[in-house]
Amino acid sequence: MRAIKYCLIIPHYNHADMFCALLPKLKSLDLPCIVVDDGSDIKNTEKLSHALADEPNFFQVKHEYNRGKGAAVISACYHARFLGFTHVIQIDANGQYNLHDIQQFVDCSAQHPRAIISGRSYFEDSVFKNRVYGHSIIDFCVALETLSLQIKDSLCGFRIFPLDETEKLIDNYHIGSRMNFDADILVKAVWENIPLHFIPTKVIHPENNISHFRCIRDKSLLIKLHVQLMCGMIVRSPMLIARRITFFLRKN
Repeated sequence: MRAIKYCLIIPHYNHADMFCALLPKLKSLDLPCIVVDDGSDIKNTEKLSHALADEPNFFQVKHEYNRGKGAAVISACYHARFLGFTHVIQIDANGQYNLHDIQQFVDCSAQHPRAIISGRSYFEDSVFKNRVYGHSIIDFCVALETLSLQIKDSLCGFRIFPLDETEKLIDNYHIGSRMNFDADILVKAVWENIPLHFIPTKVIHPENNISHFRCIRDKSLLIKLHVQLMCGMIVRSPMLIARRITFFLRKN
């Protein structure tokens, strides 16, 4: 088996101030890092480029226009493959995830190299309740779309992706390129029988955070996504049901 090589990947869109505040912590991890600037404005692009100019362990990929978080993650995966990495660790640029948990993710990934390792978010008290309720509703949808409870958190953007398995998903399916990416790729990973493991991780709500969620556009994308996934589940339901029966028979 070839050696596992990890790198960080960070989608970035107009978060230069928060990214620069996070940069010292990222450097302390001593992991190569690919930052995909997803069509930021000139001010943020210049600040990001200046911050990374003297950082040999950081690689910058530039999208000429904003293509979405999912597109940025996919670009980072291709770049990571080009650089010789086997696994990527996805985090956000705004510092909302606990970087101290990365070692737990890596340890789990080393034991299960084919698996997607994902965070299972728990929130500090200051997080708005509607965000928590929104997570619960979407997690209920993905349970129906996979006919299973394998996906413990479909929206956490803190994950390790094995590139071999991830490229199969990208090649075989259309994966959402914006806010529909996170749930979409996990549901299709279940359809493809790619193992999933979830690790609890605390999510904070950073001060002065800039949200790129566009209410009408992104809610419409999510509604469309889950309609499509429900239809996909119906087509695949005999296979999914047979797989669950086999799982329970083996377990018992």
